[in-house]
Amino acid sequence: MDLKRYLSTFHGLKTEAYFSRMVTTILLLLIMFLVAVLATRPTIITLQPWTLSEDAQVTRDDASRSYIEAWGFALSELIGNVTPGNVQFISDRLKPLLDPKIYHKVLEGLEANAQQLKEDRITMRFEPRRVVYEKSSGKVFVNGFSFVRQGMSFEAEKREERTYEFVIRIANYAPLIMSIDTYEGVPHTRDVVQKREERALRDENRRQEEIRERARYKEPEADTRLTTEDDTKL
Repeated sequence: MDLKRYLSTFHGLKTEAYFSRMVTTILLLLIMFLVAVLATRPTIITLQPWTLSEDAQVTRDDASRSYIEAWGFALSELIGNVTPGNVQFISDRLKPLLDPKIYHKVLEGLEANAQQLKEDRITMRFEPRRVVYEKSSGKVFVNGFSFVRQGMSFEAEKREERTYEFVIRIANYAPLIMSIDTYEGVPHTRDVVQKREERALRDENRRQEEIRERARYKEPEADTRLTTEDDTKL
């Protein structure tokens, strides 16, 4: 069939018009779909945190791992380096970032510690060594060494391994601190907590087994003692 001659006929023109309408309809639907996707897609902001070497992305209610790690690192540096003169400064910086549920508790704790720091002339500094983000729990851990000094003598400075633990959420592109915790030792990740619970369970089972073994050995002695006393009476 001569396609060119066919398309010049009335039936050919109808067929060509039909396929043109089909293609136009498909393209229109694709454009509408793309417009809907772009309209509902959250705005992604890419940042370069000063504490990390990789880019970080943040949306209205979420953020990348590197962004959360950067904030955890910055907060540990802020909270871990305390002097009698900068306690109020730290409190003012934390206020806009705190979730309302922990707002008063954190500020009251800072005020109580501020008075003690001023009275005892205590200075604290923190040297972070690693940052760990646990996606399953949403926690970021900053582990390092904390140094506590009373007065001006560096010889009396006490060093200990310390971890700062934060739960940080994103609300309207801004970080929101849901919880703050600090403790001695390594980060309490779920793996570490699970291993400690398993170790504690094994220790408890071993202790119970030892108690049962001691009780099993004592029963015959009690029976023998009772038999001897009965024989004496007879």
